[in-house]
Amino acid sequence: MHAPVPQFQQTSSAIARFRSELGVTQGAVAQKARIDQSRVSRIEKGEVAAIAEIDRVLDALTELGSPDAELYKAFAAREWTHVEPPSFWNPQRGYLEQAEETLEAINDFLAEDGHPWPLRRQMERRRDDLLKASSFLSRLSHNIAFIGDIGVGKSTALSFLFELLVPSSLVDKPIDRVVLETGAGGTTICEVHIKRGPEFGISLLPMSDGELRQLVSDLCAAKWAVISNIAKETGTGAGETVGVSREVERAIRNMSGLVRRREIVSGKPIYHDLLLDLARSCSSEDEFRARVLDLMQLPERTQRELWYDSATRKHPMEWVTETFKMVNNGRLKEVSLPQSIDLLIPEFGRSFGELEITVVDTKGVDDVAVREDLDLRLRDPRTTVVFCCRFNDAPGTSARALLQHMRQTFSDRVDTGKVAILALPRAGEARAMKDDMGEQALTDTEGYTFKNMQVAGELAADDLAGVPMLFLNVESDDLIEVRGKLFGQLSRMREAVAERLLDLCAAVEELIENSEVQALNAAIEEVANRLNTFLQANRRLGARERLAHTDAITTIRGVRYASTLWASTRRNGEYSGLNIVHQIGIGAARDARLRCDGWFKSLEAFLNALKADTGLALAVKTIDQIGRSAAISKTTFLDNVQRAGMEVYHEPLAQSPVWARCASEWGQGPGFKGRVADHLERWFEENANLKAKLEEVANGLWESLVIQPLLHQSQESAPGAPAYGGNAVEFPARIRA
Repeated sequence: MHAPVPQFQQTSSAIARFRSELGVTQGAVAQKARIDQSRVSRIEKGEVAAIAEIDRVLDALTELGSPDAELYKAFAAREWTHVEPPSFWNPQRGYLEQAEETLEAINDFLAEDGHPWPLRRQMERRRDDLLKASSFLSRLSHNIAFIGDIGVGKSTALSFLFELLVPSSLVDKPIDRVVLETGAGGTTICEVHIKRGPEFGISLLPMSDGELRQLVSDLCAAKWAVISNIAKETGTGAGETVGVSREVERAIRNMSGLVRRREIVSGKPIYHDLLLDLARSCSSEDEFRARVLDLMQLPERTQRELWYDSATRKHPMEWVTETFKMVNNGRLKEVSLPQSIDLLIPEFGRSFGELEITVVDTKGVDDVAVREDLDLRLRDPRTTVVFCCRFNDAPGTSARALLQHMRQTFSDRVDTGKVAILALPRAGEARAMKDDMGEQALTDTEGYTFKNMQVAGELAADDLAGVPMLFLNVESDDLIEVRGKLFGQLSRMREAVAERLLDLCAAVEELIENSEVQALNAAIEEVANRLNTFLQANRRLGARERLAHTDAITTIRGVRYASTLWASTRRNGEYSGLNIVHQIGIGAARDARLRCDGWFKSLEAFLNALKADTGLALAVKTIDQIGRSAAISKTTFLDNVQRAGMEVYHEPLAQSPVWARCASEWGQGPGFKGRVADHLERWFEENANLKAKLEEVANGLWESLVIQPLLHQSQESAPGAPAYGGNAVEFPARIRA
């Protein structure tokens, strides 16, 4: 059982908030409550836990005109037995109170012995679903993740949107106020999280020692090739320059001190590359790499947290800006290369509403859009994703690719607050838009309307209708309005869960009120019989539409930079910028989606026909629940097929010599990507047994995750049999003569 009343810390802060909203003093409250002012002060500090005195203060605040004090008194007295006690200001508090009451009713129902066991199982499943929905709504923490191609200006946009700015008095131009380091792209070295902290600070998760050493190895291999004239002798094109990303190279150079230094000779700047100079002084690539690693002094780079010190006499946001830039560029000798960076800002998000928001600036998309880190953001139910793009390019290359990925791989809708597109116009771009008659927009707002209609049509043609389109020119548009629309996305996500919670409560109420009614039992039995007939006639998964590795080969051939593929071949295909096994998993899931879409459409038509039968009207909520359970089964099936595709191919690929052959193709002239793709295609053909194994696993997952849960609903079992572990709705026992 949860605490019968919220923590006194919440109560004390609530009282202080009510008083502040009224604009009255502690003395006025004390006088109305007929207690000493010092007691009011101690109550607000959380030092007094006497319920009688707290009630008197709440009554006093009510008499003084607080609209919430009386409601809070009732809220504080509520016992939370099943649901985690929410914040009084939780936007879905009313839904959670109803869920608590419904869960208590379920508890009472299950305590009675007279109900048939199938009905009890169904009630237990509803209870579990209610607990999951309540857990989601009880928490107020959410993420807003910004994703976009490099150089589109997403870091600048989110800095202005969320007030991550140094005072204007400290810079010459407003655009230079942003805390996050910006540039022409390829600036941020890793994912950055902006969240509330106890004080101004920076916390980082360092890159693993193995991955850092691999990046250094990649950079050294590329530079060694330069001094060995490999690129020149083999005719390697400029488009196939190997190495690491520009931000990683910059950081490694700074960490080792091997930077490019400028010298003025005869009035002209001349650059000396200390990294290449070191390479020329070495007898082998191994020696070169060892000396670079030695210069980086990795064992001494152990610091994980940096905190603002007022003794610096700098403005806190100025300190954050400068320190983040040094961490991001590898210029602090005690800090290693980060895997992720947290910027901690006191009171961050206090003015944004009741939700606790973390803003995520993802690493810019420069090649493969469906990266693992971005895929995780798309799958996270607590994250809303903002696809940033240039105004003229909207909806943007990466946004289009990732939205298509969601449509082809997931079963979630795109119009429930999960995603939005944020176009970032420059001055004059919006007014350059024209309508269908060729008339130019008279205002930026009108230009935004024209662009919105254009993009909406393109997305609808791709079966992606409903994705919200937002616009932001940081120099002229209303930041508060755009920020409010982003928070509206999170509200829609929460409201969608709240609506499912209400549906569950209504279904439970129907079961309890009609549990003894023969008509309901007969209707549910008939639904079970018909469902069983449907499943027996439509049991098999559709034929394979495409091979799982097709997407991986297509991605390899379409990689923009050969260096990305080269780095992947050096890691047996498992590189953060291009993970071949991950691409195979995505291909498996997309094939599974194509194969099962028709089946689920048939199931939907079947359920609609049941609902149209007036004789089954009493069971309509049960029919709806079957549809919701089937939708969950579909998501679970697709997720498991993706993981299965990765598992089936992971070990054979990792242990295969094909990667050595692929990596050796570097330096053999133009066409590196094509040659790697050819090697891998032959490998897939030679290992056709893996294709058969994945097919077997996919069919097994279809049977266990989709068919069996639904069959379990429609087939009679002996009392006392264990409940099925899936997510399907259970039915009451059949009526016997």
